[in-house]
Order: sequence, then C-alpha cells, then structure tokens
Amino acid sequence: MPTTRTRTQVTHTPEIEEALRIARTRWPNESSSALLAHLVTEGARTVAAASPTAAADRLQRINAIVGRFAGTYAPRYLDDLRADWPE
Repeated sequence: MPTTRTRTQVTHTPEIEEALRIARTRWPNESSSALLAHLVTEGARTVAAASPTAAADRLQRINAIVGRFAGTYAPRYLDDLRADWPE
C-alpha cells in the first residue's frame, strides 16, 4: 500500500517467530505485519509503564488514596479484631 511514512523491515529470527506465535494467540486473524505493529505498541506501553516517572506517578496516586483513609480505624484495630479469632 502506498505511504509517505517510513517503513521498517524485520527479519524473522527465532525470537521474532516466537513473538509472532505468542501474538497470534491474542490476535489470531492478523497478518505478521499487523502482529508486529501490535507487539510494538504493547511493548511501548509496557516500557512506558516501567519508567521511573510512571512509578513515581503511581506512588503519588497511592499515597493520595492512603491519605484519604488515614484515621479510618483506631490504633491497634487489627490486633483487637484478631484477638477474637480462634487459633
């Protein structure tokens, strides 16, 4: 198909073939080219989610939620609750 975008060729090494085999289980009716596009997109999301910035953002959101629930239970609440449980 004609395009003005840059194209990239990928040699089907054993690792690429294995990645395509795995991708085919998720996207069974796609061509190899489409599977590679899916894998690149999913891989980019995974790398972005693992970045230090993403981790810091996630921790900030967690701390905000923790702060909202601070003081919900009295000190030693769990210890008191567990004291009622049989061993």
